[in-house]
Amino acid sequence: MSGVAMDDGTQAPAAPAKPARPWRARVILVVRILAALAIAYFIVATTVQQWSSVSATFRSLSWPSLAASLAAAVACLWATMMAWRSMVGSLDHPLRIRDAAPIQLIGALGKYLPGTVWAYVVQMELGRRVGVSRAKVFIGSAVVTGLGVTVGLVLTAPGFGVAFDGADATKHQTFAAVAVWCAVILLPFGLVCCYPPLLTYLVGRAMRILRRPALDRPITWRAVLVSSAWCAVGYLAAGVHIWFLVRAHLPGVHGLVGSVFAMALAMSISTFVIVAPSGLGAREFLMAIALAGLGVPWPTAWALTLVSRLLFTLADVAAAGVSAAVGLRRIRHTPSPLPEPAPAEEA
Repeated sequence: MSGVAMDDGTQAPAAPAKPARPWRARVILVVRILAALAIAYFIVATTVQQWSSVSATFRSLSWPSLAASLAAAVACLWATMMAWRSMVGSLDHPLRIRDAAPIQLIGALGKYLPGTVWAYVVQMELGRRVGVSRAKVFIGSAVVTGLGVTVGLVLTAPGFGVAFDGADATKHQTFAAVAVWCAVILLPFGLVCCYPPLLTYLVGRAMRILRRPALDRPITWRAVLVSSAWCAVGYLAAGVHIWFLVRAHLPGVHGLVGSVFAMALAMSISTFVIVAPSGLGAREFLMAIALAGLGVPWPTAWALTLVSRLLFTLADVAAAGVSAAVGLRRIRHTPSPLPEPAPAEEA
């Protein structure tokens, strides 16, 4: 990230970087391409192998269930935006919802590109238009991502045993078990890193590495708890989203709680699969594992995860479109903050 202006103002000349080794760049590119192809093959092959059950599941879904599931997905995205708004507001200055929504929701479309930086890049540029420094937008997004993963693991923890049962029910037991063990191992680390003094220290270290100014104020318990609460609301909405699709197999409160657990496991762990756009493939696999552990047949669980992915993509586009119509016009016509004039040299 060196050489990228994350703070408003005149950019200081970056230190000359060492030339990257061409062979290393080529190896990384090849690994990313192979990983993306492997994920695409897994999705297609699994769907084709289970096509009779998958197609039957598609036909069994009603339009009211799909509409309700889509609305719950939009609610999940809204709660995530509120978590981001709360954290960035605590770091820089409070943002109105009509300013925060375009920054976070439009920027979030960058997650559909391979890698992890594109959503941050778009959010930093949009944030600069309303007077929030690029650095604070980046920090807020990164911290909320970490808090979201931790909250998801906390919600998943009571169902770790169910997740291992689901792993045994799939044809990919080894990969499934590794994924669940990753959740078990990451949980204590996530909880420790949510401690505000330690979180402030880690962010400060990151800013020094990036050669950016330190935080103006430490991250507080209030900021962590409010953002975490909004993340939890987002997971609950995501659970409702999948429950509207799976309630024929998991009815009642038990099914709703299980759906929240399935989405929390899938969304938290798939965050680390950076080679896949928006965790594509990994999230579906993890969600199907959790649903299978709850008693949903594997082909049906897989089909429902594909429907969930489609609805969440539509929700992302719809939320970004609405927020753009409401707030992007103002951002676009707001003049960029001018750099402060350099002090005149003394004679």
